[in-house]
Amino acid sequence: MSENTPPKKRIEYRGKNVRVSRTGGISATKTILKGGYGATINTKHGVRLHKRLFKGARMGFQRGNFQFIGRYNSGPFNFNISKGGISTSVKNKRGSYNLMKPNYSSFKLGGIQVRGKNAAVLQLLFLALHLIVNIFKFLWHVSITLLWFIFLSLKWFVDFLIGFYKGTKIKEN
Repeated sequence: MSENTPPKKRIEYRGKNVRVSRTGGISATKTILKGGYGATINTKHGVRLHKRLFKGARMGFQRGNFQFIGRYNSGPFNFNISKGGISTSVKNKRGSYNLMKPNYSSFKLGGIQVRGKNAAVLQLLFLALHLIVNIFKFLWHVSITLLWFIFLSLKWFVDFLIGFYKGTKIKEN
């Protein structure tokens, strides 16, 4: 693809055992699991034998190659571990921004998904805008809370002075 050619949209259908995409073609998958061991038969990639190590991590063999995949998420952060290394991404409603490999980021708007460098730039803009809006919201809530506290403190002080004045007037009579 030349630099002047715009990227094409991702067009795909995913069913329970079938995936049809514009670039990948048609593939059917069937997975058999038993006691932490599994076998996945895929019409496009062959047979994969795998073992679940613990929640989110598995190792296996596919086409004679060793695989190790670990996926963990905690809050908005996703952590991926594989033979190729470690990556961390932040997920939001517009996609995800990969902190260690920004070119693996994605951004989706109006049904169109963008990946790569363009998605990384759009994600950074979206996250910066989101941060600015949340800072203003935080400052608004803090200022309202401080104004309310000052008002209540003044009201208490005025009520105390009025009560003190009335209390001294009663003793004089």
